[in-house]
Amino acid sequence: MSDEQPPAQAEQTPPPPRDPFAHARPSEYYWIQLKPVYKGRLLLHGERLAQIAVTHERVASLELLRLELRVDDESVPAGTNYLELLVDHKHQRVRFGPLLGLRIFPAQRGVAGFMLAQLIDWAQRKFVDYAVTPITLHSSDVADEEARQIRERLLKRAGFHQSYDNDGRTQGKAQANRVGDLIASWNTEKVQRLHVGEILQQLRDQELQNRQQLAQLTTLQARLDEYKRNDLGHRFAIGCLIVFSVFQALMLLWVVLR
Repeated sequence: MSDEQPPAQAEQTPPPPRDPFAHARPSEYYWIQLKPVYKGRLLLHGERLAQIAVTHERVASLELLRLELRVDDESVPAGTNYLELLVDHKHQRVRFGPLLGLRIFPAQRGVAGFMLAQLIDWAQRKFVDYAVTPITLHSSDVADEEARQIRERLLKRAGFHQSYDNDGRTQGKAQANRVGDLIASWNTEKVQRLHVGEILQQLRDQELQNRQQLAQLTTLQARLDEYKRNDLGHRFAIGCLIVFSVFQALMLLWVVLR
């Protein structure tokens, strides 16, 4: 009888659950205006336009609404610049994401608050009585005290109650009972949504302003040309007067000498 034991089978790590929305792609786009940011009288950030890409899909009892910020000439790390809401209709519960590392670029422009407000508004129009899964707050999500305060103000404005597990108030949870308890509010002095009609009106206003400026430039150029012509005429007249005065002086001198 052999004492050898059969080799124990290596424990296999179960694969991660399949993401039903792994291939979801945006189906709608709209533009937002990022207002200028001042500190005192110093301009920190100028006005610029950004695009919001909307992904909305449903798979079985799960429904996803994802908002992704896209800014020209702004390179951002992968997995950033988006907020999403996952709805579980079977258990009547919603969950805000991403679960880790919420980062929005450009920072401190009010975009995160705007996107969170859009998600809340959409949920309140459809699932006002659904429960809200608590948001886990991680210390790694806030690099410094300013970032922590920004996160705290953002969640407080949205109606979340925050509790912390450490003295630095960087780790804990943000909770709300129902979707109806949340607040769809953002800083309108920093972000404004642009509708197609508003964009067309702004283009018309800009075109009218350009035409007015062109007309003013044409008028000023005509006046400048007129001043140049008058200046040449005045110079010619002054030259003639000088020549005539010299001639008269010479004539007077000749008469005296005669």
